[in-house]
Amino acid sequence: MGDWGVAAWENDYAADWYGTLFQKTHLAAHVEEALNRDPESEPDVVRAAAFVLAQLGRVYIWPDDELNRHLKLAIQQLETIREQEETREVEGLAAAIDHEIATLRSRLHPHDRLGG
Repeated sequence: MGDWGVAAWENDYAADWYGTLFQKTHLAAHVEEALNRDPESEPDVVRAAAFVLAQLGRVYIWPDDELNRHLKLAIQQLETIREQEETREVEGLAAAIDHEIATLRSRLHPHDRLGG
């Protein structure tokens, strides 16, 4: 049996399925393109892409060679959005973004979490 954990992504068959999903859909590239947009003029698109990464950006799901780079980019872009005046004006929005940043930061490889 190819299981090594109880989560839906922690077995050989699931890891292979996710690999095929990302190859066929180019999802990681689509998310990266959105994360590279201007967070001041398109904060909702950037945040939507960061959400996809927060949900699927895990080892065994996201393409391993892109995961840390995408996590760092999403964190950086969300931090920019977090500092915008419009964000501070909407009750609860800054706290929600802080939670999203914390989730993304927790997925970074341990050596990349320093200074965050």
